[in-house]
Amino acid sequence: MSYDLFLGCVIPARLPFLELSSRKIFEKLGIELNDVDGFSCCPDPTGIELIDQKTWLAMGARNLSLCNKNGGVVSFCSGCVETLKGVNYHIKKEESVKKDVNEILSKVGKIYDGSVDVKHFAQVLYENIEKVRKNVVKPLENFKIAVHYGCHYLRPSEIIAWDDPFEPRTLDEIVEVLGAESIDYDMKAECCGNPVDKSDKELSLLMIKNKLEAIQNSGANCIALVCPACYQQFEFNQKELNKSGECNFEIPVFYLSELIALAFGFKPEELGFNFHRVKPKVLFEKIQFFG
Repeated sequence: MSYDLFLGCVIPARLPFLELSSRKIFEKLGIELNDVDGFSCCPDPTGIELIDQKTWLAMGARNLSLCNKNGGVVSFCSGCVETLKGVNYHIKKEESVKKDVNEILSKVGKIYDGSVDVKHFAQVLYENIEKVRKNVVKPLENFKIAVHYGCHYLRPSEIIAWDDPFEPRTLDEIVEVLGAESIDYDMKAECCGNPVDKSDKELSLLMIKNKLEAIQNSGANCIALVCPACYQQFEFNQKELNKSGECNFEIPVFYLSELIALAFGFKPEELGFNFHRVKPKVLFEKIQFFG
């Protein structure tokens, strides 16, 4: 099983330890990830698409034109997946879009027909959930996990065409296979607030505050997610909110790949947990995970 790996911008530039854990678990599962020379920004579905859709389409199509037509392309980033799936969707749906995009691509000697399959890394893991189960050597007992799906993982549903956008289950099932408990909570399907940060910081903080309060009240002891933008929103803003004196958030935030890596037997020092803002060491000690 082999996929071209689309890393995007945020993970390699700001959160390389998330790439580390993801590569480790894919290697453990025997799923080959091919690095492709020439990939650029996807580009961001909440940025360029809103300003100039034709540029957005052309940039995404150029990226996909570089793929090697194996199992398709996989990304560790929900935003990148939405963009690349969106490009496929529009190119297949409208012949005029395909014509316009390829007219632009011809200037750099490329052509794209919309045929490269695009998958989120969590989708690949879910499709191989029995392999994941068989590789668990250290079940995540006493992990009470609040799963955050995020917006781009599920919507727009006609483009993503993956999981139920109203009652998703895939991430919950994966964490349960690891031996953890998935904790339901109010506002589970709500946005974390990251997309509005640059236009309204106060609103963005209110949105993540509401999510964190709901998680805190649910009895969960950590958070699992699959989007680098969501990761930054949850990780970076807990201390920001605590400065007001009204909050006391210290909830460890894990990328799904990090939890899987722990269940596969990798040690914290192999996974870059020292780069986390909210250190998971306190949780590990409390639940005696390494005791």
